[in-house]
Amino acid sequence: MLLSQNAFIVRPLNLFLMVCINLVFGISHDLPDDTSASCTFKISLRNFRSILSWELKNHSIVATHYTLLYTIMSKPEDLKMVKNCANTTRSFCDLTDEWRSTHEAYVTIVKGFSGNTTLFSCSHNFWLDIDMSFEPPEFEIVGFTNHINVIVKFPSIVKEESQFDLSLVIEEQSEGIVKKHKPAIKGNMSGNFTYIIDKLIPNANYCVSVYFEHNDEQAVIKSPLKCTLLQPGQESESAESAKVGGIITVFLMALALISTIVTLKWIGYICLRNSLPKVLRQGLAKGWSAVAIHRRDHNVLQSETPELKQSFCLSFPSSWNYKRASLSPSD
Repeated sequence: MLLSQNAFIVRPLNLFLMVCINLVFGISHDLPDDTSASCTFKISLRNFRSILSWELKNHSIVATHYTLLYTIMSKPEDLKMVKNCANTTRSFCDLTDEWRSTHEAYVTIVKGFSGNTTLFSCSHNFWLDIDMSFEPPEFEIVGFTNHINVIVKFPSIVKEESQFDLSLVIEEQSEGIVKKHKPAIKGNMSGNFTYIIDKLIPNANYCVSVYFEHNDEQAVIKSPLKCTLLQPGQESESAESAKVGGIITVFLMALALISTIVTLKWIGYICLRNSLPKVLRQGLAKGWSAVAIHRRDHNVLQSETPELKQSFCLSFPSSWNYKRASLSPSD
């Protein structure tokens, strides 16, 4: 359901077209006389729902409930009662499921009651592509050191006929400077949408407004400003997540290394001793090379115990046994 690009041009012809259609289809004589009461009507797109609201100009008349009826001007049909707006106490009605075409003229009648007594009856004719106003979507802002996250909240499901040809505008204000951001939204406007305003100055106050841009500026309704002060040290969720992820990664790597060592020791591939052998301590005290001692000890052990040649135990210096080794440096 796209808005007509030239809808605002035909506004002066609205009344003329309605009169012509009334004369052709003969609907005007079926409408009730509303000269005794006058209402103010407004049709707006609120959270992608077509909401019709009304208000009686004469505030001395107080109705307890209302009933809404309508007909399509181009079709010779009787007035149709809107089921969810029959005997309602609210002064508005959701017509999203009733009014599906922006190119039709809808003749609307609102009747006000007090008990069983009819207090007033007001009528109005609507062209959605001309009379529709667009309320801003709900949004939140989160300020960080040098950027702002703007979270625009769209409905989880938006019907295709409610997808107006609209452009979302995020307006940034700071120290009298106004910048407009027009994010490109791919696909339907459904679900939450996050837009990042970056390259901002820390220790500065920024305000954000969100609205839908339309050819008819009178139909544009800007949201109230939401402001935040960018303070140093306010890191975004992504930066904090990166730090937490790094800590977890280091912890897992250390845990994997320890587990590997413990497993190798348990299966006998690594032999560990709590302290250096006495002979090694004495040799090191005399300035011997630990490598020379190990080679000497290894050759002696292999000559005396051939079965050690097939041992797959990976020994560290702390597990060397030098009881059989000669202590003579000349060896």
